Amino acid sequence: MRVLITGGAKELGRAFSEVLGAQGHQLVITGRDEKALDAAGTELKAKGVDVETHVADLADPHATPKLIEGLGNLDVLVNNGALGGPVGPTWQVDEDDWWRTFEVNLRGTAAAMNAAIRTMTSGRIINVVSNAGVHRWPYVTAYSVSKAAVIKLTENVAIELKRRPIAVLSYDPGMVDVGLMGRGCALDSGNPHEQRIATWARSQRDNGRFTPVEQSAGLLARIVSGEFDHRSGGLLTPADG
Repeated sequence: MRVLITGGAKELGRAFSEVLGAQGHQLVITGRDEKALDAAGTELKAKGVDVETHVADLADPHATPKLIEGLGNLDVLVNNGALGGPVGPTWQVDEDDWWRTFEVNLRGTAAAMNAAIRTMTSGRIINVVSNAGVHRWPYVTAYSVSKAAVIKLTENVAIELKRRPIAVLSYDPGMVDVGLMGRGCALDSGNPHEQRIATWARSQRDNGRFTPVEQSAGLLARIVSGEFDHRSGGLLTPADG
């Protein structure tokens, strides 16, 4: 299958690319960091993976849709790219930073999803979300609320697609020691709100509540295969693995 992964060159997205590439899928990975994309492409090709890379910033609502519409036959879209957003009380953080998180996490995801639906004859769209979109995450509200919106968007679009062979699913990969949670564990600043998050993140890791990256990527691969298409509109978590 031909699979496009946004944010597929780094952190958890890179783990997704590794697993799906090893399974023989034809990959298209995007992101805004050209150097990271080039490095990922080179390393994946050295392992025999059929992969192409494209610079496409999700903050530009036209970039990823234009790429998708030019690709033609796309079987799976993995909407993985996201921003963590500003940290602090909602009324104190920079409003532009707060809304930019929505531009990437919600608008960027929706734009890519809509473009995929317009071009797909069948397949699936996997919107990578977070427990932050289900439960409150104070002091990281832009991230939390934008992910909640993506979960609700997935539910609605799945109903709109009931008569078409396209599944749309939300996937919470769990707390993993890369990306947002990995950086959270490493935070060491004078910002008391960042320090609060770092303390909490480390407590979750130390108490065994993190999901191994390999397990998270493995479940994503099962979703890509179509195993969970019957749950279109739903939210999948590591518990489903």
